Amino acid sequence: MQSIIREDFAREILALESDLHQNPEPSFRERRTTALLKDRLSALGYEILDLPLPTGVVARLSTGRPGRTVALRADLDAIAQTETTGRPDASRNPGLMHACGHDVHTAALFGAALLLRAYSSQLAGDVVLIFQPGEEVLEGSRSLMEAGLFEKAPVDCLFGLHNAPELPVGTVGITEGPLMAGKVDFSLKIMGKGGHGGMPHRCVDPIVASAGIISALQTIVSRNVDPMEQAVVSVCSIHGGTPENLIVDAVDLTGSIRALSPDTLQKVLDRFSEIVKSGARTYGCKAQLELAEKALPLINPQAIARIARRAGAAAFGEENILPPWPVLASEDFSFYGTELPSFFYFLGSGRPGETNTPWHSPNFQAARDTSLWGARLYFESVLSAQRGDLPLR
Repeated sequence: MQSIIREDFAREILALESDLHQNPEPSFRERRTTALLKDRLSALGYEILDLPLPTGVVARLSTGRPGRTVALRADLDAIAQTETTGRPDASRNPGLMHACGHDVHTAALFGAALLLRAYSSQLAGDVVLIFQPGEEVLEGSRSLMEAGLFEKAPVDCLFGLHNAPELPVGTVGITEGPLMAGKVDFSLKIMGKGGHGGMPHRCVDPIVASAGIISALQTIVSRNVDPMEQAVVSVCSIHGGTPENLIVDAVDLTGSIRALSPDTLQKVLDRFSEIVKSGARTYGCKAQLELAEKALPLINPQAIARIARRAGAAAFGEENILPPWPVLASEDFSFYGTELPSFFYFLGSGRPGETNTPWHSPNFQAARDTSLWGARLYFESVLSAQRGDLPLR
């Protein structure tokens, strides 16, 4: 498999991954990572495209030959997490950790940059590398597009990936159709009338109203969503009240709504709003609801899925392509799909014979060679797409 990844390439990819792991940076503050990548890509002869953003890198390799321009994307940011892995290259930045494997993704895309430069004679078009900031807050892709990404770098198709600890290293998850959920965040204020806890008849209690509304919201998935579809409604925080003898004026709730299809997501949103309004009214309260779209459902189109499968077979062997199950986590990669054909892989990162903790765990670790497999997958995706014998749409 890894024969095209020379030993010096492998050492450089793994060294970069280790460096990034030790120096995690939060969303839209990936300044060190940005500077490091610009230096290394420039040294390889890539053109660094100028976008009006403080972090993130977009680099282009021009071959001078006609053909499809293929883009590859990785994400840069870490999360607010305290690492407990005990790795010798554990995070040096207190309270920050690459607990979602974006260091692996970035190293893999840099590895692809090495391969694309070394084997550029095999390319039949140009390549654009997108090192995206701000994925963890689901704002990076839109910030790049709003900054003129595809005007500065017109491309024909785009590939991205995310490590998957549920899949063993050396395998890849490839599927067409829904893969990750669309996400809408909500902020909800239930407003009543405060007063003394010993005289509830003179008050309108927003805590009781909130409890009723929360319970009713949980019926959406069980009673309003087709059992063959997937959706989730999560109330993740509730804030209201201080002393034990006071009924407060208002309660604040936050959370998220997720679904794998646009139609199901809209149905859940409509029902959510109805329950909030009618529930508040039932308890004599008022409701103030704000919704914020954070990600679209990530759906892999059939045509480009055929190209991705050919790339996966070249990188891993047909026998190591697995059909991944959709997950209700979200990815802002989904917004790229509104502009051009895009495909998203799940890259196996599980360590055989070991306990593999999920994304965002303080003990999260990808298998050592995951980034090498990712580099090969990115590289083969370019070759597969540039062959041009399969349609993109």
